[in-house]
Amino acid sequence: MNRKTRVWIPICLGVLLLLGLIGIGLSVTRSIRGGDSRAPLKANTFLVLDLSGILMEYQAQPAINIWVRNKPVTVSDVLRVLDHAASDPKIEGIVLRPAGAMGFADLRELREGLMKFKTSKKPVYAFLEIATDRDYYLSSVADSIVITPAHSGCLTMLGLSISSTYLARTFDKVGLKFHALHVGDYKGAYENFARDEMSGSLRESLQYLLDDMYRTYTQEIAASRSALPLGRLENEILCGEKFCISGDEAVCKGFADFAMDWGDFRERLRGKNEKFNAVSPSRYLRGINEESFSDAEIAVVFAEGEISYRSEKSGPLDMESGIVSDRMVSQLRDLREDDDVKAVVLRVNSPGGSALASEIILREVQRLKTQKPVVVSLGNVAASGGYYIACAGDRVIAQPNTITGSIGVVTLFPTAAELFRKIGARVETVEKGKWAEYFRVDRDLTDEQKNVLLGYMSGVYDEFCAHVAEGRGLSMDEVKAVGEGRVWTGSQAMERKLVDELGGLDLAIERAKELAKIKLGEKVTIGRYPREKDFLSAFFRQMLSDVQLRWRVLLPYDHDRELRTAYEALARFMSRREFVQAVVPLDLPDCSPYRLSYLTGE
Repeated sequence: MNRKTRVWIPICLGVLLLLGLIGIGLSVTRSIRGGDSRAPLKANTFLVLDLSGILMEYQAQPAINIWVRNKPVTVSDVLRVLDHAASDPKIEGIVLRPAGAMGFADLRELREGLMKFKTSKKPVYAFLEIATDRDYYLSSVADSIVITPAHSGCLTMLGLSISSTYLARTFDKVGLKFHALHVGDYKGAYENFARDEMSGSLRESLQYLLDDMYRTYTQEIAASRSALPLGRLENEILCGEKFCISGDEAVCKGFADFAMDWGDFRERLRGKNEKFNAVSPSRYLRGINEESFSDAEIAVVFAEGEISYRSEKSGPLDMESGIVSDRMVSQLRDLREDDDVKAVVLRVNSPGGSALASEIILREVQRLKTQKPVVVSLGNVAASGGYYIACAGDRVIAQPNTITGSIGVVTLFPTAAELFRKIGARVETVEKGKWAEYFRVDRDLTDEQKNVLLGYMSGVYDEFCAHVAEGRGLSMDEVKAVGEGRVWTGSQAMERKLVDELGGLDLAIERAKELAKIKLGEKVTIGRYPREKDFLSAFFRQMLSDVQLRWRVLLPYDHDRELRTAYEALARFMSRREFVQAVVPLDLPDCSPYRLSYLTGE
């Protein structure tokens, strides 16, 4: 490290710390003075759900954000706001402005929250300008849909698709070869690095999955929109002459009720009031009294992202994202030892990852289950390793359009014999031990190497299946019949006894209360985890999260994703750790909330 670098690092850290202290000072001052964020609402106020950008399920850290006026809200926040607003006499209704990046299961949770709000007899309006399939899926629950009349705005009804770039011939050109070894005929993960085209078994599995997701999508929209029969909706998606429907066309075809711009719509909602009174979810949330606390607690643990083995800390702060085995085990152990926690809801939203890390977490879930009820709620995707850590729950609950299953394992073995030949490189070794040079990449994979590795992977797969059999009360034959790496929707998984019930996080919390024998109407605290243990971790993680979210919004297509995935798999293999993975095949629609091109065309 040169001298200039050593000088600038403490300066930058000092500036960041100063900004954080200033932010806290402003927050405290605003709280003492009762700042405008807590100003009482006026009568006839509309709650405007402007769901633009990325709506996360949960934020572990407290909001320490001095760059934006309103802190980002999560799906959990929005659901809480909807529940409170239904009985708030000052809330006239809801105006929904969807333009976000959410998975279908999260969208369905919001739909359920909006339908519950509608029982209060307050209106729900949706205003659309440039709306995608997902935006319309959420908006269809509204009492009235208003769309801009401008031709530059439109509704895109593209349908659903799953795609991936196959790179075997690309790697051949530089002398690289990837061997994707699977246990499970339908597994398919990493095959796009080893093949020129999609395998027949993977295509069959994905088509079956997509057909059910499409069925749920169209039937629920049609059920919510009396002006849009199922036949007309499907005809537009499957046979429509245009992929983009203008405002006037949307009204004529029953997709929308009115065509007017935002200014005119605000005036209509204002009515005889002096002005249009509106409140955002973040501001409204700050005015809600904290939930009643009691000695009894239901702990909700959010497990989101890829699953990895142990935390690689490079300093005093651990900034790793995703589900890290030692961090998750520590969290579950703390809850197991906390006598106030009567039951745990594990909310899983993960495409999987390290098979070893999944096994470690599962064993802690099993220990937790011996002392208190564990209910698992599956989010947008809880497949492969995500299902691995979920299968031990007393109850497993999923949305109909959750992506789950994928019971199987995979590894990616790279070789570069042709590359070494092209560049004239030669490896000379001195070795002691039969398998000392097993991981050499300068030569082709031999049948003996392949068979040894597949034998090891088969043991991991059998262990995975045994856990599913034990957790779900199935025989090994029954598990393997629905395993083999095949992905299922939540509805399909329930038919195959991998899931107990269809519903969202609220239902999982209710089931946890029942199993904990908490009586109806009895006060209970809903605790949400993980939580940051200190201010510095919270501050820096919030800052890093903001930067990552803004960057992902700027680069929604992420064209180098496949290459980065190959690099990460190569790094795991070369480190001789975590090279056996329990991950979903390809990049399924809801495995990443930041990639929308597969389903929405954005």
